[in-house]
Amino acid sequence: MSSLLDVPLTRRMHRLPVVRLVHGRAAQRAWSWDLRDQLTREWWPQGITWAGERLLVSWYSRRGVGSRVSVVDLVARRYAHVPLLTPDGEPLRVHAGGLAWDDGWLYVAATARGFWALHVDDLDLAVEEVAQQPSRDPGPTWRARTLHRPALPGSDQPFRWSFLDLAPAGWSSSVETTSAPAVEGVAQQPSRNPGATQLLAGEYGRGGKSTRLARLEISDGQPSGDLELLGEGPAGMQGVTRYADGLVVSTSAGPWTRGDVHMPAGRSTRGADELLVESGIQRLAEQGHGATPAPATGPESRRSRRAAPVGVEDLTRDALGRLWTVSEHPGRRAIVQLKG
Repeated sequence: MSSLLDVPLTRRMHRLPVVRLVHGRAAQRAWSWDLRDQLTREWWPQGITWAGERLLVSWYSRRGVGSRVSVVDLVARRYAHVPLLTPDGEPLRVHAGGLAWDDGWLYVAATARGFWALHVDDLDLAVEEVAQQPSRDPGPTWRARTLHRPALPGSDQPFRWSFLDLAPAGWSSSVETTSAPAVEGVAQQPSRNPGATQLLAGEYGRGGKSTRLARLEISDGQPSGDLELLGEGPAGMQGVTRYADGLVVSTSAGPWTRGDVHMPAGRSTRGADELLVESGIQRLAEQGHGATPAPATGPESRRSRRAAPVGVEDLTRDALGRLWTVSEHPGRRAIVQLKG
């Protein structure tokens, strides 16, 4: 963790006035990148996670240069990009659609290839010479350790690791599903390995592609169990994070329309009343478009329309339980704290 705090933060971040037509009806605070990163069409922000006092945001290159993680200090309003490397030292060319952090381990979604595990001990703070690496920014680099590609037992369709987060403490590592009309439910069971980290993962899907939510036990950066299906989420999912006794997911709606937030309803979500009332809610079963509530979010999941920013991506929560996201489109990119 000390390595993240030692990264030289060479770029300036700017506090933005919240514009709800851009940042979403649930937006509470927003920050912008510097002008180069705000307008570039080569690099696109995707994943987000908190790592202690630092916020991490992943980017991928549309020109195939690789992927990077921004180390962000929102208090100082400073940040720096850290290129991600393969174990052999080559650029890590993945979409990096989601991030999850756990006790020094950083997990980076790699879509059909699975996910990469990186450790903070492999963050190299030595400043590289631009002449030796002309395609790379001078500064720290971060080398990945291992690529994991767990599959769902009995499924011949590869899981697309589009976004990641950690399950809340105490969640089960095994589930029992029961069927109800258009709704699946989950009964929590005792965990087989209470000390393991539970990694949440989901698939971005539209046009009939699967939108599965799953979880995986991780111990010391290695999978320690089977990938377990939680159910199907709504189309266009971009992020997932824990909320109360369920999950909250974000869905996108293109480059000019604000995204939605889907979250569990009920007595355990009273803290989200402000978010739901302000944004307008609708049950998933009433939305059409083939949306089906996932068992993780619960049968009474609600859709908070236009609560998320234009181009909403991954979701995460900080140690105080506050909800965060990042948006991707040039000129409208921001880190946004949502009410919840």
